[in-house]
Amino acid sequence: MSGTGHMDRRRFVTLAGGVAALAGSGALGALLEACGGEAPAPAVPAAADVSKLYEAAKKEGTVTWWTAHYEQSAAEIMAAAFKRKYPGVEVSLLRQTAQVINTRLNQELKAGGTECDVFASTDEGHYPPLIKGGYLARYTPPDLGLLPKQFQGLNPAHYYHLGAIGFNVINYRSDKVSTPPKKWRDLLDPQWSGKITTGHPGFSGYVGQWVTAMLRTYGDQYLKDLAKNMPKINRSVNDTVTDIVSGERVVGSGPDNFSLAKKGSGSPIDVVFPSDGAVIVPGAVAILKDSKRLNAARLFVNFMYSKEYSEALVSTSNYPLRSDVKPAAGQPAVDKLKVIRNTVDQLTKDLPDAIQKWREIMGV
Repeated sequence: MSGTGHMDRRRFVTLAGGVAALAGSGALGALLEACGGEAPAPAVPAAADVSKLYEAAKKEGTVTWWTAHYEQSAAEIMAAAFKRKYPGVEVSLLRQTAQVINTRLNQELKAGGTECDVFASTDEGHYPPLIKGGYLARYTPPDLGLLPKQFQGLNPAHYYHLGAIGFNVINYRSDKVSTPPKKWRDLLDPQWSGKITTGHPGFSGYVGQWVTAMLRTYGDQYLKDLAKNMPKINRSVNDTVTDIVSGERVVGSGPDNFSLAKKGSGSPIDVVFPSDGAVIVPGAVAILKDSKRLNAARLFVNFMYSKEYSEALVSTSNYPLRSDVKPAAGQPAVDKLKVIRNTVDQLTKDLPDAIQKWREIMGV
């Protein structure tokens, strides 16, 4: 990777080539570079025996999962897949934007406790303060080894792990835009004035990742020029999909997964993986140390490394984590994909300033 976080194409292909089932997605290659591991062995080990953990989880009866990883209906599909695999353990689901659930979690922790058992944010920068505060449990899921080796080291101390992969890309209304933007700077063209939709970095982890990457790559002027095109600013990155599907706006910075799911259901929306770099969003997942349902929480996190979870991901146009589950049709080819990756240190250091600059420049 260069200083801007762009990945050399030959290096990307070499790293990703060891996992044939993910060769068409591009997501694996980006994460391999981020985690700095070697190419994984092709064999997939057998799942661990978690029957004792399951029995203990059934006695607890439920797990409370707070997530920003996907939109609401996709999160419900993940919860349903868990309950099918582990009947007798219910899932209490709260799906909100990353900054909202992080703020709520920290407020509850400072007040003396939280009902949250499993915390899943799209902003990796949320986790170091929680670790420093002593709020997260160190845990190595029994089935972590079922994943390619490079997926296993998001946090070397195992306070949090990878729970999802997504991208912030260019979204557009396919029946109204014949020539969509090809790179992020194309959104600055005056032809898109009054036609752009975005989320807000102060609420959405996906948007925070994108704004941080744009400021690092192009500087403050990018936001100033974007503001001239009068974008509609929502909260969630998924609101951009709603705007485009409804026809209220025709282009925007939005998610790959929800947009492709809408496209698959017949909506006139499509995505472009920008030539200057799609922004990869590794969704982290952690267990609260003082969880009242620690066994159920452990079982739930371990479920994220099961084949059933990756199959559920693919069914909602999210990238699978397992190498033995093929990505959804229509995902970009590796040799055409360029990625921008924010490190956890960059998010921790730069995102608060990025949110402040956004508010000053955009006025919201």
